[in-house]
Amino acid sequence: LCGSATNLCGIESLMDFIVGTFPNPLFHKGETVVDDDGTEHAVTMSETGTPSIFVFKTIADPFVGKMSFFKVMNGELKSGTTAVTTDSEYTIPNLNFDSWWLNDKVYCPWEEGGETYWDTGNKGATTLGSSNSVPSTDTWNGKGNCAELNTKFVGIGVVGKLAAGNLFTGDYVRTDGTNGILHFGRPFTGRPTKLKGHWKCNVVNISHSSNEFAHLKGQPDTCVVYVALTDWNEQYEIRTNPNNRQLFNKNDEHVIAYGTIESAKTIANWQDFEINLEYRATNRKPKYILIVASASKYGDYFTGGDGTTLWVDDFSLEWDY
Repeated sequence: LCGSATNLCGIESLMDFIVGTFPNPLFHKGETVVDDDGTEHAVTMSETGTPSIFVFKTIADPFVGKMSFFKVMNGELKSGTTAVTTDSEYTIPNLNFDSWWLNDKVYCPWEEGGETYWDTGNKGATTLGSSNSVPSTDTWNGKGNCAELNTKFVGIGVVGKLAAGNLFTGDYVRTDGTNGILHFGRPFTGRPTKLKGHWKCNVVNISHSSNEFAHLKGQPDTCVVYVALTDWNEQYEIRTNPNNRQLFNKNDEHVIAYGTIESAKTIANWQDFEINLEYRATNRKPKYILIVASASKYGDYFTGGDGTTLWVDDFSLEWDY
């Protein structure tokens, strides 16, 4: 059986063939849905009743917007029908990293006067130097800005600290001496399957380290991007001060899904990346999303290579079910 979609040849024959030989969808066992409280319900296929759809793939693109692909489970869905979703829209601002503004010495990854969703460690870095997470026009497609994250030693002479360029969903709260206090995560209740984007990096050997990572000196630095969905009841406080350190733990019991990508080698040209989220529980609804990009994997321990740079651009979330 063959035809031509361009010339509209054989289309009717193909549809008749599908109707006559393919399994009747009404014989399908149906799907299982999970309520907010974790209760499971079976949904069977029917030609009658209130229209309901199963969204099996959603793409959130910073340029095109949100596109969903679905199949009709109940009733009929006609042109002009208004669909109502029982879940929230999942719009993350500035996923393309085009918007920045300069507040004194601190570069901020949002429009001046606009919504704060992303933040950086720039407030800490600028206590001893300049911003090390900055906008760059060296983008993957030659349009807008990307985020350029630089690891560098900030200070005067030998007095100072290594600051890893970073970008995260959340807030930089305050500086404790030369250490940072951050609040990780933003409210989010979706269940995406992937984080996609573009990146490149220049990796140098680790030049500075804390005592616990002294054995890594001279080895290649590691750039990292990771994403987590959690059911924290509030933003998670990060403290880099060794005296009361509290850092993100991917194995924390509140982490519902997690995925990461790393590179300990220089990537000279822009590359696409795709991070698959591995779900540890499907009966728990996320409350927060955390996305982190860092030029140095162990930057929270002031360990990394002076000169390592990570560029990231045009992130997007996908619901590929």
